[in-house]
Amino acid sequence: AGLGLVAAVAGPAVVVAALKARRRRYGAGLRDGAAGAARALADAVGAGHSIRGAISAAAETVRGPAGHELVAAAGELALGDPTVDVLERLRRRASDPAWDAIVAGILLQRDAGGDLAGLLRDQAAALEAADRIEREARTATAQARFTARLVLILPVGAAALAELASPGLIAGLLTHPISVWLVAMAAVLQLAATLAVARLGRTR
Repeated sequence: AGLGLVAAVAGPAVVVAALKARRRRYGAGLRDGAAGAARALADAVGAGHSIRGAISAAAETVRGPAGHELVAAAGELALGDPTVDVLERLRRRASDPAWDAIVAGILLQRDAGGDLAGLLRDQAAALEAADRIEREARTATAQARFTARLVLILPVGAAALAELASPGLIAGLLTHPISVWLVAMAAVLQLAATLAVARLGRTR
């Protein structure tokens, strides 16, 4: 009963955290793939493709979340959707400044003319430079992030050692309502601390 109560308190928060983590990973994949997508689009435009054709061509070469979004956009174009609408939906789905810049550049050059391939290559180079800076920042803060995560798992280790030293200690604690509530609150606070450390560890 005690473990069930703890699971009932912490379970929804864990599920929400897992879903958010999955969305963050997908968003990170989109950010990481933006430079490659811009370069693939630039190559396709430079080879003589229109914007619609360039999106379809780039969708065949770009992998990961960025490639998935380009495939979706290419499918919408194949169904006859207007280019502007497709690009706007792509921008909203990506929800990232890098993709905002790519879409804005395409639409601007589409209306005003100019060297779209060159613009996309410049954007790709700028995004690659930003990625390098981010990797350097992650390297510089790796030790601090590792220490923070180590501190977060210390309570679990202490509980395991206490159980080894006195078998049945944890089960005994979970037989008392006050202990159960304290354990549940500790689990919630531990989860909140984990999320806070993860948020502080992000470089973007």
